[in-house]
Amino acid sequence: MPLLDHVAPCPYCYNDIDLRAVDFRCLGRPAPGRPVCPKQVDPIRRRKSGDLNAYYPAFTPPGLTVVSGRGLFEHRRAKCPRCFGETGIRLCPQCHSRIPEGFAGDSPLFGLVGPRSAGKTVMLAVLLRELATNGPVARRFGHVITLCDGGPSDGQGVDLRAVLTNMEDHRLLPDQTLAANEHSNKPVVFEWKIQREGLGKVIGDYKSTVFSFYDAAGEGLASDERALSRTYLLATDGAILLLDPFSFPNNSGAPAVANQQVETAPEVVLQAVTQVLRQGEGTKANRRIKQPVAVVISKIDAFFGNVGQASPIRRPSSKLSFFDEAESASVHDHIGSMVRSWGGEGLLGSLDMNYANYRLFGLSALGHEPDYAARRIDPRGLAPHRVAEPLLWLMAERGFIQRQG
Repeated sequence: MPLLDHVAPCPYCYNDIDLRAVDFRCLGRPAPGRPVCPKQVDPIRRRKSGDLNAYYPAFTPPGLTVVSGRGLFEHRRAKCPRCFGETGIRLCPQCHSRIPEGFAGDSPLFGLVGPRSAGKTVMLAVLLRELATNGPVARRFGHVITLCDGGPSDGQGVDLRAVLTNMEDHRLLPDQTLAANEHSNKPVVFEWKIQREGLGKVIGDYKSTVFSFYDAAGEGLASDERALSRTYLLATDGAILLLDPFSFPNNSGAPAVANQQVETAPEVVLQAVTQVLRQGEGTKANRRIKQPVAVVISKIDAFFGNVGQASPIRRPSSKLSFFDEAESASVHDHIGSMVRSWGGEGLLGSLDMNYANYRLFGLSALGHEPDYAARRIDPRGLAPHRVAEPLLWLMAERGFIQRQG
């Protein structure tokens, strides 16, 4: 979590960086009379991410510069010491990923955790579509949301687009094992821009924030020791805990379970996450964790037949340009009742005991139950249900989007 307004965890490697002392990358546009800098493999990127692409050179500028409006001594532009060309491409000094333009000391980092059967990769791939510039979330709020890439080897963007294409065009689900391994060290980073009101709107000013998701392989959360090694959780400002409804004891006999690898009980995952978050906050055992946690039941469409048509669980997301607190609270209560009926009283009790601020959600990234045996999506295609709600709640908790109700 940010220590000072100019210190924040890198959205790609999650190490703390001082925004007053970032590195820069040359643009390859030299000052008049100077030769162009040659491209070469960046040794830091090669070591940190296996990136063998050739780049213009990176450099650390001397001293600090005063920049109005973004922290007192942040570097925003610098001159390459070789070609004297000016550049605004900021790099994390630790991993040499490109720092998004709107990244600041208060940009949030969100962890996405849960067992591999919960469908984290599918959720992230669909969320990518929901947050796109022409997607429902951007249209709902009238904002601009873009996917950021720190470099060719950074981020889940390429991988998630491939997953999304396979689901949309070929009706194929990603393999559980591959999804857990392939994405284990790659964050997905977005920049969200909002037009300012009043004079800011007249002059075209906007406020922005960068938020980063990290998809944790569920197997690593099955034991406390491995969960504690997840340094990204120690840096998060909010977490989404995605749980498989078929992992609850009263649902263990459902037909869908026979064709899925449902291995980790919800309470086991929650216990591991709780230990990590306590360590990150320095929270005593007899105190509640302050970090907001969205506890999400995935695949909720499989249980639509058990609730009435008018249930808040079945209603689509609001289209109002604010977070509807009353609607969310109603869904929270109904999901809580459903979890109790599944034998999840222990999970709810642990949440009450350990967390000062948590919210229950139910979502379906697919909208229709797939054929788990064949790994195929329903022929009707994707029909996401309330996929963005956990993220919107976390953003509302930070005050970045308005809430009412």
